[in-house]
Amino acid sequence: MLDNENFRIAVINNIKNSSTLISETLRDYGYECISYNSADIAYKNIVNDNLDLIIINSDESTNIQKEIIQNIKSISTVNIIFLTSEIDDIIKNDFLNLYLLDYKIKLNNILTILSEIDTLIKRLILNQKETILIIRKENDVRVQIESLLKLRNYNLILASNGALGWKALSNTNDISMILLDINLRDMDSLEIIAKAKNKFSKDIPIIALTTIYNPITLQQNISNGLSDLIKIPIINEEFNLKIDLWIDNVRQKKEIYKQQVQLEQTLNGFIALSNATIEGLIMFENNICVDANEEALKLFKYDNKDDLLGENILRIVPDNLSDFDKEELLKNDVDHGFEILMCKKDGTIFPTQIKERNLILDNKQLKIIAVLDLTDIKRKESMLYQQSKMAAMGEMMANIAHQWRQPLTAISISASGMKLHKELDILEDDEMSEQLDGIVESTEFLSHTIDDFQNFLKDKKIKENFKLENVIQKVLKLVSGNLKSVSIIINEEYEQSFNLFGLHNELVQSLLNIINNAKDALVENGLNVKLIDIKTKLDTSSNNIILIIQDNAGGIPSHIIDKIFEPYFTTKHQAQGTGLGLYMTHLMLVDNMGGKLEVKNNEIIFEDITYIGAEFKITIPFKD
Repeated sequence: MLDNENFRIAVINNIKNSSTLISETLRDYGYECISYNSADIAYKNIVNDNLDLIIINSDESTNIQKEIIQNIKSISTVNIIFLTSEIDDIIKNDFLNLYLLDYKIKLNNILTILSEIDTLIKRLILNQKETILIIRKENDVRVQIESLLKLRNYNLILASNGALGWKALSNTNDISMILLDINLRDMDSLEIIAKAKNKFSKDIPIIALTTIYNPITLQQNISNGLSDLIKIPIINEEFNLKIDLWIDNVRQKKEIYKQQVQLEQTLNGFIALSNATIEGLIMFENNICVDANEEALKLFKYDNKDDLLGENILRIVPDNLSDFDKEELLKNDVDHGFEILMCKKDGTIFPTQIKERNLILDNKQLKIIAVLDLTDIKRKESMLYQQSKMAAMGEMMANIAHQWRQPLTAISISASGMKLHKELDILEDDEMSEQLDGIVESTEFLSHTIDDFQNFLKDKKIKENFKLENVIQKVLKLVSGNLKSVSIIINEEYEQSFNLFGLHNELVQSLLNIINNAKDALVENGLNVKLIDIKTKLDTSSNNIILIIQDNAGGIPSHIIDKIFEPYFTTKHQAQGTGLGLYMTHLMLVDNMGGKLEVKNNEIIFEDITYIGAEFKITIPFKD
C-alpha cells in the first residue's frame, strides 16, 4: 500500500552532464530518493531497493533508452517515468506503448515537471481507494486497458461477459467507475447500466468501449445513463486523461456530498468539522471573517488564524476583480456557488470554485464559504482547449480552400487573357490596367484571408476592446466558403453597436463552434431551405447583451439537450467530432466573458414557413 511517507524513488541519470537537481528536489517534496549515474549500476540494485517509482533522466529517446526500460521491466514491476529532451510526438507514442507511467519532455522546465510528478504520485496514492469494474471479453484490448489502469494504481474487477459483470455488481459494495463493452453478447448493456445506477449512484461514470459505432445503440445507452464513449483502438494518453478526469469528478462529488451531510448534522461543531475537510472553509459575519479552518489557512498561505480574522471578504480576492464577481461574493441572502479568482496572502492569484451557504448560528447571521483550488483542473481544461482548437483548424483549412478558389481563378483568367491579347497584338493599355487592378484586388483578398487565419491561430490571452458585430462578421467571413458550398442562408439583425472587453479570439472560436455545429446539422438533415439566423439586442432590464444564433435543422432531441455542453459528449462519429466543441464554447463564454450560454428548441419563420431549430442564446454583461 503506497503512502506519502516512505515513498521510495530511484533516479537513473542517463545523460552526459549528471546533476543532483532532480534527486534534491524530490527529497524536498518529502520522498526517499536514490540516484544512479548509470543503468548498469541500477540493474544490480533495483530488485533489493524496495522501490515505488523509477525515473529515467535522459537527453534523447533512442533504442538504447528503450532497451534500458525493457531491461528494468524484466527484473521489476515498478512504475517508470521517462524524462527526455526529445520532442517528436511519434517517438513519444512509441515509448508510451512500453507502458510507461509517463513520458515527459524537458524544455528548461524541469522544476515544473517535478511538481507534476509530485501531483501524479499523490494521484497514485489516492487511486488505491478507487475500484474500476471492466466488463469485456479477454483479448488484447482488455489487456491494454488493464495494464494502463494498473500503472495508475486502480483496483480492478474483471468480468469477461455480462453475466459475470452482473454478479460482480451484486457482490461489490464500492465501485467508482465501470468500463463496459457496449455490445455484450449474453445480455443487454442497458440492464447493466440500470443495475449500477440503482445500486451505487445515478452519477457513477459508466463508459462504453466499442469498436463498431452504432448510433442507435449508443443513443439508447446515453438515454439510460451511459456517461462517455471510448473508441477502440485505444490511444494511451487520451485514455489516461479521460479516466483521470472522470475519477476526479467522482472524488469531488463524494467530497461535496460528504461535506453537505456533515454540515447538516454538526452545524454547532464547525471548528471540528472544518479542519477535517479538504476544502478551505471561511466563516463571515457581515462579510468580516470570524473563523477559518486549517485548510483555508494553508490555501491562502496565512501563518495563523489571527492574520485572517477581522479581514473583509474582499481581502481574499484580487483588487481588479470585476464588479459582477464582487456583487456575487458580497451577497448574504442566497446559497449559491460559482467560479472566481482569489488571492493568497503573498499576492498569488489562483482560480477557485466556491460555494456559499448562509445560516443562523448562535443567533448570528453567518455565511460559510467553501473554497476549492481549481489550478490543476484548469490545466487539464487548457489541454482540452488545445484539442478543440486543433479540430477547429481543420474546419478553417476547408474554409480557406473554398474562399481561395474564386480569386485564384480570376487571377488565372486575367493573366491568361492578357498574355493571349499581347500575342495577338490587341492588348490595350486600358484593358491591361483594368486586368492588373483585378489581379491586385484578388491578391489583397488572399492576403486578408491569410491574416484572418493567422489571427485565429494566435493563442492570445490578453483582454482587449472590440465590437461584437465585427467579431460576428469576421466569423462569417471565415466560414463563408463552407456555408455557400452547401447553400446556407445567413440572416443578420443587429439592434445596435456593442463594445466589449475580453478575449477576442476565444469569442471568435466560440461562435465558430456554434455556427459549424448548425451547419453540420443542416447538412445532415438534408433540408431544401437551410437557414442560420443571427440577432443581437440589449436586455434593458438586466443590462445584458443578448446574442441569438438559431438554425432550422429540426432541433436537438430532448433526451440529450441537457448533455451537449458536457466534455466528450458528441452525436457525431468519432472521426467527425471530439465532443469538445460545445463544452469549450460554454467554458470560454462563462469563464472568460463572464457570460451565460443556453440552448433550447424554438420556432423560426422564413418566407412565411415555420421551422423548428436549435436556438443558442449567449448572454454577456454590458457596460456602456
